[in-house]
Amino acid sequence: MAGCHNWAGHLVARRTGARHIRACPWLRRIALPVIAALLVSTTLAPAADDPPAKPDAAVPSAEEPAKPPEKSQEKSQEKSRENSQENSQEKSKENSQEKSPAARESDTRESICLIVEAAARDANLPLEFFARVIWQESRFQADAVGPTTRSGEHAQGIAQFMPGTASERGLLDPFNPVQALPKSAEFLNELRHQFGNLGLAAAAYNAGPRRVQEWLAGTGGMPEQTRNYVYAITGTSVDAWAKAGATGKGPPSSPPTSCRDLMALLKRAPNAFVAELEQHVELAAAKAWGVQLAAGFDRNKALAMYSRAVTRLSTAIGERDPSLISSVMRSRGTRAFYQVRIGADTRGEADDLCNRIRKAGGACFVLKNRGVAG
Repeated sequence: MAGCHNWAGHLVARRTGARHIRACPWLRRIALPVIAALLVSTTLAPAADDPPAKPDAAVPSAEEPAKPPEKSQEKSQEKSRENSQENSQEKSKENSQEKSPAARESDTRESICLIVEAAARDANLPLEFFARVIWQESRFQADAVGPTTRSGEHAQGIAQFMPGTASERGLLDPFNPVQALPKSAEFLNELRHQFGNLGLAAAAYNAGPRRVQEWLAGTGGMPEQTRNYVYAITGTSVDAWAKAGATGKGPPSSPPTSCRDLMALLKRAPNAFVAELEQHVELAAAKAWGVQLAAGFDRNKALAMYSRAVTRLSTAIGERDPSLISSVMRSRGTRAFYQVRIGADTRGEADDLCNRIRKAGGACFVLKNRGVAG
């Protein structure tokens, strides 16, 4: 039994007692489960000297403080944020950046030319002829008032409409050039068809259709003031125009006037017309919202759309005047980009106006004007 009494010491020393167990059969039933448990615990339990296992979660242990993010990663994130902020600021600056005075003046002059040209084009009149008629009538003064006539009335506005004629032609405000110019061009075109050429149309515009009819019939005279008027506009006497006949082509016309030449004509003397149109164009562009009627690179389509807006959509537009704006968009090259637009202070106002235009048969959409707060 001595081996049996020492089995525990050997078991502790060797951590196995298989040999002694064979010598002590009566202990097998007791020792085997104990030895198996010890072996399992020996395999699974970490040694006392081993460091504790790190948990799976990304949480720092008590012995090892959390490490700060890598410097390279910090720099990368910081640079990314800086680039994003710079791009955002640059884009915002580009959208809100005002044009230079020279660029604004160029755009405004082009817009003035377009407004005058649109009226002439819609009536199928030469631009130079129409511009010279208006120049002779009022020197492009929008608030011009003519001398008192025998009837006690005065010609009014940029196109010098008599009150009765303005009423007949549906001109609500003769002092509004945006309304008066299309009506003036329309009237001149009708007079050209009635008398056969532009010279006699100018004479009838100045002296009245009945007086020209009587003069052609030999029953009346032609006022000297009208003779000077026709020659100043056309460079040809009214008598030469009369000889050309109602179906004749008349004297050869001068080459088309460029926008620069027209602006030189308009700028000969200070006048309210240019100032008013400049303000008109600037106000439309300064509104926070816009109702866009047409836009594109096609000048002819823009002119036609503007004329339609002025003449056929007047009931829907009300007192607002559409503006024909020309500008160069750098993102689209160097070609002029034309926009027919009506300004609005709020989104609701713009939506209401666009709905009225659509009901009147027009097309439009609402947009937010870049670089304008509101």
